[in-house]
Amino acid sequence: MGVLLFDRRDNEITLSIYGEKFLPYVKEAFNQLDCGCKMIDDLVNPFSGEVRIGFSSVYSKSFIPDLYKYLYEDFRKNGYNIRIRSVMAHVDDDLRRVEDLLLDGDCDLAFAGIRTRKGLDHTKVHTVGRVVLLPKDHPLANESSVTLEQLKTEPFILLDGDKSDLNYYGRLFESVGIEPNVIGYGYGLTYILLQVAAGHCLSIVPQGKYSDLDVAAVYLDHPMSERDIYLVTHAQPNFSNATAYTKKLIMKYFKTRHIC
Repeated sequence: MGVLLFDRRDNEITLSIYGEKFLPYVKEAFNQLDCGCKMIDDLVNPFSGEVRIGFSSVYSKSFIPDLYKYLYEDFRKNGYNIRIRSVMAHVDDDLRRVEDLLLDGDCDLAFAGIRTRKGLDHTKVHTVGRVVLLPKDHPLANESSVTLEQLKTEPFILLDGDKSDLNYYGRLFESVGIEPNVIGYGYGLTYILLQVAAGHCLSIVPQGKYSDLDVAAVYLDHPMSERDIYLVTHAQPNFSNATAYTKKLIMKYFKTRHIC
């Protein structure tokens, strides 16, 4: 290049001013090479490559694990070299919604509980109930279900995934005339689970597998407990063969289980 791209000082290597200016072009070149490799891979083996699936982190304890198991079993049975990469929303400081991940090009398919963004297709595939997370030593932890009336004095930390979630919780408590004692909001499931396990609060989250954690999940007895889940794609997608096949398989998974 005729210039120094790196500055070397003792055991530390950093980009020089020339390296910093050159870096975006290097990244773009590798992106183009990656696209070319995927194109060749599709020609050689139409059912191979990576499929990126986006969803809220809270669904990692819900229906996602069983769905992934079904997909991988089918890939192995048919000899397809398809890999799934999870792209989770509401992790760390990334406050983007699932639909934002799709529009930003970070995922190919996505699961969302709302229908708000233009340029996207939403297909209802699932319905997930809500459970109340309680500390295992809570007096209601062994009940099969609880009502909001039983929890009216309890402190809550609620999921703050997007405006839809906040509206949902507001309508939920308003329907029974209760002003909830909300002491905070959390974007990530891990944060909320830690707070509940410590006995600091309760929370309301989608049904899932929480038995391996130090919390109890009790079904919420309320008409609004069930919420729809949509498979979301671009309105005019440019799917690879692997993505198109995976989408078809996802639809089959939910239909055969009489979920959608």
